[in-house]
Order: sequence, then structure tokens, then C-alpha cells
Amino acid sequence: MKTIKNILLGSLFALATAANAHDYKAGDLHIDHPWSKQVPPTSQVAAAFFNVMNHGDNGDELISASSPIAGKTELHAHIHEDGMMKMREVEKIDVPAHGAQMLKPGGYHVMFFDLKDVPELGESFPLTLNFKQAGEVKVEVKVEEATYIPEGMKKEKMDHSHH
Repeated sequence: MKTIKNILLGSLFALATAANAHDYKAGDLHIDHPWSKQVPPTSQVAAAFFNVMNHGDNGDELISASSPIAGKTELHAHIHEDGMMKMREVEKIDVPAHGAQMLKPGGYHVMFFDLKDVPELGESFPLTLNFKQAGEVKVEVKVEEATYIPEGMKKEKMDHSHH
């Protein structure tokens, strides 16, 4: 009887861990913790961020994205132009073979325009990512506080001495 109880408890723990794991796999790609910053309820724009690791021998490209919360979804990058940082739409985001691409504030990201629904803090919303090789990947984007910093970015040092 004790063995059955331990098996059931172990199974429940495994299911809870899997449910809380916020990562997705598609072929050789691993997409880690898609998230979005909390925006005001009247906002018409939002953005999503995540890390894509490619464990394969061939590079891949994120070529588009879509979400039912937005009228329009675009791939974006912050580009240094004329002495200023500007946000621009890009045709694709490369994910190198045996490498990674971090979509983060101030870098590449998925941009949502004409929001039909503004998700609240702690909620999640669907996002479909389209990769050239891996195909369509459906993920859930978790809305985090505007001050949220993912684990992988906490180690990065910010040098603002040139300001």
C-alpha cells in the first residue's frame, strides 16, 4: 500500500513540475519561458520575449508570429541608427546551429499592435511562432511585472557609463 501511495505522490509531483515548466520543444529547438511585461489596461501595444536554443546541426529562422490578442503581430529589433536606438520590424530572427537567440527588452522581440485583449499580471496568452525549419510552435506567454528580469538576463552587466 505504501508503494502505491509513493508512486501516486511521485506521479502527481511529476505532473505538477511539468505543468509549471514554462518551456517548449519543437524538433531541435527549445523555447524557454515566453513572457510579456504587464502593460496598462488601455494599452494598444505589448511585446513578448523568450530564449530559443537550437540543439541541431542546422540553423533555423523565426519568420513570423501571431496571437489572437492582437490585430497585428510583428518581429522587431532595436537598431542603433543616427545616434539613437530605434525599434524596427525585421523579416526574420536567426537561430544559429548549436546556438541560441535571446528575445529580450532592448533586442529582438515579438511586438503586438492593436490589442483586442490586454492580459493582466499573472495571466497567460497564446502565441504561435513560425520557424522556417521547425514549423509552427504554439506557446503560452506569461504576463510578468514590468520590473521582471529573467534568470538568464540577471547575470548580464549593464554598462551605462557612456550616457
